[in-house]
Amino acid sequence: MKKRIFLVGSPRSGTTILQSLLAAHPEVISFPESKFFHYLLYDKFVAKLPSRMESFFKDEINRPELLQGFDDSQSVEAKVSWFVGVLDGLAAEQHKSIWLEKTPEHIYFIPDIERFLPDVKFIHILRNSMDCIASMHEATRDFNELWGGGWDLARCIDGWKYAVLTSHKYLDKSNHILVKYEELVDNKKLVLEDICNFLGIEYDAGMLINYKEKAAKLSLNLPWHQGIARDIQSTKVHKYHGVFKDSEIKNILTHIEWVNSRIAYKVTVEVSEFIADIKVPQIFDRVCCTIKLAGVELEVRDLQLNTIPILWLLLRQYNSMAGLLFLRKSLIELPVCDGIVAGAVLADAIAAQFAWPILSRFFQDNPETPQLEWTLFLQEIWNRPHWVEANFYNPETADEAVTITLDGDLIAVEVSAELPNIKVELAEIDVLVKIGGVAIAIVTVAVENNFVSAQKVRSTIIRHIGFELCVATVREALLGKSFDSETSLRSRLASAAQQRSNQPDWLNAASSGGIYPQDAVMFGRRCGATGTSVSRRAALPAQALRELTKSAAIAGEAIIQIPRENELPKQVFYAPEIIWQKSPYREVSHSVKPQIFDNDSITKKLPILAYRRISPDGLNAITPQVFEQQLHYLKENRYYSATWEDWQNAKLTKTPLRGKAVLLTFDGGYLDFFTYAFPLLKRFDFTATVFLVAESVGKTNSWEKADTEQVQLMGWPEIRQLQDAGIEFGSMSATYQPLTALSPTEIVREGAKSRAILERGLGKSVRVFAYPYGNVDKIVAHLIGASGYSFGISYRSSTSNFNDSLMSLPRIQVTAENFWELVRSEDFSPHS
Repeated sequence: MKKRIFLVGSPRSGTTILQSLLAAHPEVISFPESKFFHYLLYDKFVAKLPSRMESFFKDEINRPELLQGFDDSQSVEAKVSWFVGVLDGLAAEQHKSIWLEKTPEHIYFIPDIERFLPDVKFIHILRNSMDCIASMHEATRDFNELWGGGWDLARCIDGWKYAVLTSHKYLDKSNHILVKYEELVDNKKLVLEDICNFLGIEYDAGMLINYKEKAAKLSLNLPWHQGIARDIQSTKVHKYHGVFKDSEIKNILTHIEWVNSRIAYKVTVEVSEFIADIKVPQIFDRVCCTIKLAGVELEVRDLQLNTIPILWLLLRQYNSMAGLLFLRKSLIELPVCDGIVAGAVLADAIAAQFAWPILSRFFQDNPETPQLEWTLFLQEIWNRPHWVEANFYNPETADEAVTITLDGDLIAVEVSAELPNIKVELAEIDVLVKIGGVAIAIVTVAVENNFVSAQKVRSTIIRHIGFELCVATVREALLGKSFDSETSLRSRLASAAQQRSNQPDWLNAASSGGIYPQDAVMFGRRCGATGTSVSRRAALPAQALRELTKSAAIAGEAIIQIPRENELPKQVFYAPEIIWQKSPYREVSHSVKPQIFDNDSITKKLPILAYRRISPDGLNAITPQVFEQQLHYLKENRYYSATWEDWQNAKLTKTPLRGKAVLLTFDGGYLDFFTYAFPLLKRFDFTATVFLVAESVGKTNSWEKADTEQVQLMGWPEIRQLQDAGIEFGSMSATYQPLTALSPTEIVREGAKSRAILERGLGKSVRVFAYPYGNVDKIVAHLIGASGYSFGISYRSSTSNFNDSLMSLPRIQVTAENFWELVRSEDFSPHS
């Protein structure tokens, strides 16, 4: 009996390309789309089955004699038996062991086909959502007579959604295999080997040579298959910019986010057990982890516990505040890179999100320990059980310590060991801080009279590292370990540090308890504030190694174990434990003038305003006259331009900004910013951040061609002149793609490539990333942060507050009409 294979998927998902490749195998015969089950079982087409079969056998495969056995009066089962018998016979004629039927619509009838053919196998192909929907929309409209009329956007979206959700239902079935179109195009041999293994045949290299001839025959020269016989090219260029308007893309993205949430690979992780790597089928881009401690799901409070004494004063009333804080069960979402979610990355993410609940549980399990609060935590890790909170923050607190002499300007200290007093003939020293033997930061400590006390080092560490002390402690002392032991936090950290001191290659000796696999490529820590994306471990796609290496080299960041040319490593990591020297960039201040603060006001909620074009004409542009009125209002009401670092420090310390702060941003890098917006900003003493689409610098706004006119963008001469005048520049990706619709590889390529282009052109670091279409989720934020950015800006319309993630800050889009309503709103007003 022949092996019977059905190839299914959404229309325009790449089924014909995959069919052509498989049909080039010596053991496989295939045919143009028969649509047999679609016409047999779909009420709308049942009456048309005879004419469809006649067309198929006479016109498409040129075998009219095979129709002789067809009888439309027979039962459905008899018709299926006839059709399958014909295909079996055609395979036998050609001495093939497998026949492959490709009709995308057969995805609707999988249960019926399996009922008729118990031994059947299915190959599903899935394509990038935006590309698939755009291709459907374009083909059905350009050739509407052949498609039964043009499909509206809703129908195209529904077709893609159904196919994706249906395919994922069969992921665990042994007679089904799911294939990504993008993986097929970029890794043809590897994907074909997997499919051949699924089919029980040997891979044949001729498939990559002879597929063009097969494609020409199988496509029937249908107009939407033009070019099918050409070389298969990598799909790094997407077509939807020219098909859909901005509003349509945002509508599609809403559906994509809904689907993404339902097709993530779901696992449960118990934090008191060893946190191992999670191996994930290649079809998945994301993992959703439910986190449990002793079998109970962890909860996180929306009021994030953070870094400074003021907040920890609140924590002394932790129980009484419980009714005021919203408790919610949370999940960890991480990208799948190269088929794995690394245990080290997962542990870091768990600690970053659940550090305080886990610590609370640890102290609850120890009956001799009082209820957890920040002071208790500091007492535990520093072994100062009788100190009050103020003692830890006061650099002059009396404390006994041994004194050492430092010859250089850098000293490494372990939090779980006693700190020394330091004699040194320098103005300042750098202190490399380790917890459990793992480096977490470098802090700079001022030297007075050639002396630095141990307590001054301690207080500097607490102030500058803050809540990251808690995150790292949980990660190194508690995760993957039993809580039953009466061993203190400090002892647990000391034990971990001792273990790592005995392992010279602990950073990447996975077989002996190290953090990363021994053959992994690792990118070292970049400059930035501790506790932000700079501190978070991340796995990165090996396919994006070229872009990552280039951006790291331009920034002067550490790269460990670069593979030979044309070789890809098994895994790639951003490893913040590898702390390199300070950034080679000379950072430029973005202040235009010393600000005069409104001393009666403070800013707890920061308005981040998003502008597009300032021009006398142009669709949706704000005229210079109107923009001048807006700036005049802000100046008259004593607003001033804050910086991203201002808000970062305010968030990390929960300290409001002085006066009435605002951040002004401009998307796209249009030339009219240079001509009209900047002179007005300068006149009113405001600065701004301009987000550039890196590959379009000096060109036109091609990403908006379906929406508006093409206009000139700024080139490097204008950009550098503005930078010298205090304007900051950020990235809006390399090619302006909606990132939630992309694979992890494409997301990282967009982030890393744009960073490399902009940093080379600007000669300084680029830290801020504005998500195209304002579209971001946890996966995108994680990968963009790991690609080198400290701030991520969305279009979530709100002022920013202390609880916002720095990688998902909200931003309010400004028009000529909404500005006045906005500035008079209660949300915009600072708090007195």
